[in-house]
Amino acid sequence: MEWKRPLLIGVGWGIGTALGLAILGAVVLWYTGRPKLPLPPRPWDSKSIKAEYNTSDTEGDNNDIVVYYTLENTTAFDYRVSDATNVTMTAKLLSQNELSYISEESGKIDYPIFVPAKKRVRFRVHINYPYPVKQKSSDPNLEERRKYRAGLEKYMSEDFGNLDGFDFLDESSRYEIFFPAGWKHSK
Repeated sequence: MEWKRPLLIGVGWGIGTALGLAILGAVVLWYTGRPKLPLPPRPWDSKSIKAEYNTSDTEGDNNDIVVYYTLENTTAFDYRVSDATNVTMTAKLLSQNELSYISEESGKIDYPIFVPAKKRVRFRVHINYPYPVKQKSSDPNLEERRKYRAGLEKYMSEDFGNLDGFDFLDESSRYEIFFPAGWKHSK
């Protein structure tokens, strides 16, 4: 009879442990098998990479407009974009207060993009829209270039009056870069 009591305690302990492990296993299986809700995306970061208007010019036989900006990386990490995958470039329309997608036919930007940490780089937005005035000289001096660019910026201000800049959205890094319409405010 002395052996029955330890035997009953051992069997009870074993059954209790097995039952506890079975419940724990069922809870783990339920938890790992339940549908996972997608996490909401991070908000757009519009402060890490900043764009500042530099100048406008023309290029090619068609005399298409090119807008130059300076991109500044304010972070401690390099910023890279190898191609247009997960990137959207839009025109910001003033009177409608909306963004309009820029198609390959209406404009483009150069890839790859690389902005080292805490550095500034030059960046171009190509607009497939011709400026009707050609540069008079093939090798203009500084004053002729300034006058030409001033005329171009005046033309852009009048012809692109509703264009309030460009908005670059990089879905991979969740960076939003606003390119202001600096040609409207240039001297």
